[in-house]
Amino acid sequence: MSLRNQFRLYLGILHLVALGVAAWYHKELGNWFFLVEVLVLASALIGLRLISLAMQPLEFVSSFRNLLNESEFSTRFSDVGQLEMDQLIETYNAMLRELYEERLKLGDQRGFLERFMQVTPMGVLITDFDHRISLANPAAAEFLEAAGTNLNGKRFSELSGEIPRHISALESGHSELVLWRGARRLRIQKQAFQDRGFDREFVVLEELTALLNESERTAFEKVIRLMSHEVNNTIASTNSLLESCRTYAPQISEDDRDDFLNALNVVITRNEHLNGFMRSFAEVVKLPEPNPELCDITDLLPPLELMFRAQCEERSIQWVNTISPKLPLVNIDREQMEQVLINIVKNSIEAIDQRGVLEIVAKLDRGKVTLQILDNGSGLDPRFSNELFTPFYTSKSTGQGLGLTLIKEVLLRHGFEFGLETGNDGRTCFTITLGCR
Repeated sequence: MSLRNQFRLYLGILHLVALGVAAWYHKELGNWFFLVEVLVLASALIGLRLISLAMQPLEFVSSFRNLLNESEFSTRFSDVGQLEMDQLIETYNAMLRELYEERLKLGDQRGFLERFMQVTPMGVLITDFDHRISLANPAAAEFLEAAGTNLNGKRFSELSGEIPRHISALESGHSELVLWRGARRLRIQKQAFQDRGFDREFVVLEELTALLNESERTAFEKVIRLMSHEVNNTIASTNSLLESCRTYAPQISEDDRDDFLNALNVVITRNEHLNGFMRSFAEVVKLPEPNPELCDITDLLPPLELMFRAQCEERSIQWVNTISPKLPLVNIDREQMEQVLINIVKNSIEAIDQRGVLEIVAKLDRGKVTLQILDNGSGLDPRFSNELFTPFYTSKSTGQGLGLTLIKEVLLRHGFEFGLETGNDGRTCFTITLGCR
């Protein structure tokens, strides 16, 4: 029973008792009996009125509660002419107005956030209290190679691929730079935040390929120009002096003359080698912009095989071509792409060393011409996978770290995607996605 009805019941019983008592003593009251009845009825009506007024704040609170439950913050209450009620209504109207304005503000912010999450190139992942994904924007799904897949409710350890593995292993509050899709570089950041007293995490994935490539290229060019300038000037002046020293050979005794000339020749030869060494660095810096033309990529393969045939036969390396028929033409600078393929094949042969298989695959993959050079050589050391394509990095004891740098520069200027990795089958694959006409 509601409180209003309880009051009414109490009021009714009280006045019925009063009427009963008046009726019991009606003879003694005489004509006053009618006056007593009128007073009892008037008291009942006044009591009902007072109950109604007393219950108005409770009714108002109930209405306010319903508005909050329905999230209806635009409704306003009108004054009723009572001081206390009008003050309460004024307070509640102010609360509703603030809630309405706050809701509008949050709605605008949420709309902006949702729009931002949809269009930002950065991947954003937010986990719940159980470290399961509760939010993933389209860029994050692309980085996880799960576009079109519902990631909500999944742990990173349940997802396949290298990026989820790196995210799972990364501690909160740290970041890591990893290779993605071959030579593209991705920064992973993981941070924690408090939500209702519990720890949650968010992960930000950001591709830094273009920024790092430009930074490395700029630093590389400055270093090479400085080195070339100093080395070339030193070699020019040194060789000039050494050539002048040859004129003193007749003044040296015959027993020491040959040793003197041989020593000069050795130093001059070493200077020439050093000069050639620096020219190889300068070639990367002075690499011209590609002059692309339509070309059949398979036309580059027979001369390449012929160039390395003797070396493959000497090392007992089997050369295999797997070429799909009727591949579309591609837009490439033929000379630069020939140099790229020469460097890649050279690296593969050196990785195999003796008795292996080198396979070149040209195919159409998802509408794009794809070229793969595979070898079953020693493979890549996973500890240094992030160093690939970095200037001056090499795993060879006599290497300069220029081969992959030159390859990267040419392919980036062509706008081609590429990657180098050792698969589960033990074969190392260099993949170039060339597109098509």
